[in-house]
Amino acid sequence: MQEGLELFIRPCNASSPTICDDIVTMVRRSRMAGIVLTPPLSEMPRLLVKLDEENICYVKITSGNSSDDDCTVCIDDFNAAADLTQYLIDLGHKDIAFLQGDKSHGSAQQRFLGYLAKLNKNKICPNEDFILDGIFSFESGVDGAFQLLTGESKPTAIFACNDEIAAGCLFTAGFMGISVPEQLSIVGFEDSPFSRQTLPGLTTAKQSTDLVAKTATQLLILLIRKNVKPQSRVFSPQMVVRDSTCQVK
Repeated sequence: MQEGLELFIRPCNASSPTICDDIVTMVRRSRMAGIVLTPPLSEMPRLLVKLDEENICYVKITSGNSSDDDCTVCIDDFNAAADLTQYLIDLGHKDIAFLQGDKSHGSAQQRFLGYLAKLNKNKICPNEDFILDGIFSFESGVDGAFQLLTGESKPTAIFACNDEIAAGCLFTAGFMGISVPEQLSIVGFEDSPFSRQTLPGLTTAKQSTDLVAKTATQLLILLIRKNVKPQSRVFSPQMVVRDSTCQVK
């Protein structure tokens, strides 16, 4: 790297009962100067306490639109999800379903809250049958969309908690002969490769992953070298309109 430091990427099992000790051991054995924590690790209080006790430098990437903590990079999932929901409402949709992501991720919770906030602001009563639990996977989108589209009451739009889920919804709609967006509008979140490789392309919220990662790394370097006290940063995903949404006919 330009800073004269080496990057080490390590996948972790956040559900492991020994995850806190595993991460501390990894840092010590590898002689790391510090780490960048991504969700859900960054939203795990017991891990943060452990790292503080061990005097290990870290920067968190979390969901939120502000932070009282230094060395935190926040993603404003709430307002981005609210904007996507308002966009669907402005297209004339009132029966808008929501397919959840992993509830252990703060981003899933914030996106759901942003969706609910805009429904409430527009005096649209959320339909409990249109709100389904799930995980961040293509298969979850396939199953969730099938449940929604075979029910007695059907949505005119689906807000999928990420692009993988949305791609699964597109698959199910195609399998059932439901035209997107003419009969069903679908939005995702993150602007991942899924959003650009599907047919039609997905309307979504662009999350600048590269910039977020770069900023978190820069904050960590400042923290390690103690040049200045790093400050938290907030990034706001921007809506990208593609061909998976249209006006209600």
